[in-house]
Amino acid sequence: MKVGVSLVFDAAHSLPEYEGKCRKIHGHTYRVDIVVEGDIDPDTRFVIDFADLKALLREVVEELDHRYINEIIDYPTAEYIALYIRDEMVKRLDKRLRIVSLRLYEGEDKWVEVEG
Repeated sequence: MKVGVSLVFDAAHSLPEYEGKCRKIHGHTYRVDIVVEGDIDPDTRFVIDFADLKALLREVVEELDHRYINEIIDYPTAEYIALYIRDEMVKRLDKRLRIVSLRLYEGEDKWVEVEG
């Protein structure tokens, strides 16, 4: 069964090797959607409690929120930010769960998605 949550955060980054206006420091409102999959735990009767999944995602997102992401991720394109969040979530999730997908929106209408 699949369970998902979303969170929003704001951060700045720059892409110094990019030939365009995104070369300079600028900011975005990001939204992260994560979907995990696992069996229903017979003790809790949840795959994972929504609140617990959101708390884990919040831990990761708080590291990026209102920060200059270049200080955390070497070249923070949306793709690398999504991979960073996915990798940090893998470290925090119970081993009986697996990430199905993680989608990172950069603004309202642009997104990248990591599967697995």
